[in-house]
Amino acid sequence: MGHAARDVFDYGLDKRARSTYEYITTFYPLWAGLASAEQAEAVKKNLGVFERAGGLAMSNRDNGVQWDYPYGWAPTQLLAIEGLRQYGFQDDANRVSYKFLSTIAENFRRDGTIREKYNVVTRSSESHIEAGYNQNVVGFGWTNGAFLALLHALPEAWVGRLAKEQTRPLTLAP
Repeated sequence: MGHAARDVFDYGLDKRARSTYEYITTFYPLWAGLASAEQAEAVKKNLGVFERAGGLAMSNRDNGVQWDYPYGWAPTQLLAIEGLRQYGFQDDANRVSYKFLSTIAENFRRDGTIREKYNVVTRSSESHIEAGYNQNVVGFGWTNGAFLALLHALPEAWVGRLAKEQTRPLTLAP
């Protein structure tokens, strides 16, 4: 990480320069426990770049590929949220976790499936991929596992809120 920079970027060995692409992996040093308290606080400020109604977006750029905006993937949500928890940012971790869990639960109620990825902007399982792999696979194991890990880490009040949400009538899919 070097210094207390706001962002953590990939480094391109071929160009001998860091990337300027803002990506959810900026939270990984928190999950790995590699950040100082000052660095962690700086990284946390990235939540505004990634946080949407349904969780954390992969990036802030919509390039039409599946590992980009507006999608959120369970493993990256889990690593970012666990990283926030590890550095004591419980309120942020709970809020983001709840958003993603609520998105998954709402879509499960709507179509009876758990998907590989979710559109965290529309809180849906819709995917409109323009380049590369364009499916949204049903029954993906990492989503199931991340859902349980995130759910079990939520305080009881948040779990109760999520359970209550499941009793409300569904709205039409976006």
